[in-house]
Amino acid sequence: MVIKGIFFDFDGTVNDARAIAEESLLKTLDEFNFKYNKKKALSLLGNKMHIILEKLDVPIKKDLQKFRRGFYKHFTKGARDGKISPCVPLEPLYELKKDYPLIIISNSETIFLNASIKTLKIKGLFKKVYGAEKFSTKDKFLKKLFKKMKIKPSEAMYVGDRFSDIDFARDAGCLAVAIHNKCAWSTLARIKKEKPDYIIKDFKELQKLVKKLNK
Repeated sequence: MVIKGIFFDFDGTVNDARAIAEESLLKTLDEFNFKYNKKKALSLLGNKMHIILEKLDVPIKKDLQKFRRGFYKHFTKGARDGKISPCVPLEPLYELKKDYPLIIISNSETIFLNASIKTLKIKGLFKKVYGAEKFSTKDKFLKKLFKKMKIKPSEAMYVGDRFSDIDFARDAGCLAVAIHNKCAWSTLARIKKEKPDYIIKDFKELQKLVKKLNK
């Protein structure tokens, strides 16, 4: 097996933004005067916005874009105000960057991703950054990128902290690498239930994994 491309989720994988995501979602729901279950709302974070709102059963269809703009206004401000931090040390990614394209595919929108990258001072670390507005589902987009990059699915890996990231990677045909640490958005038990190909706790372990696979 030879790895030629490494793809990443962002929130809970690279960036610890759980607190401002929770705050932004609840604040926006309150601004729209919706009745909702707080615990359920917070458990849905990490999904695309329309899925969160559908599962909360709030009457948002005609105001979806307005709601999304409200959420990202708060969320992006939090990133610009410095209310974020790296989940784990990022230095190993700079080493991996020398030999592999590192690409972000996130359910957060690009405006937030760019603000976070600027705040974290990691501009240039990732070759490409794709936010939620760029695709319908991660697996379909991964397949599209594989063709564009002229690599086989088996030559790529997707690294994410949520159980759904494992499913997306598997559906795209690439290696599913789950990362679990203090800022992961899924529990370790939930991740193990999805049976990822590998589970790591930080990017140093990712670096070792890639080196091992490319022997």
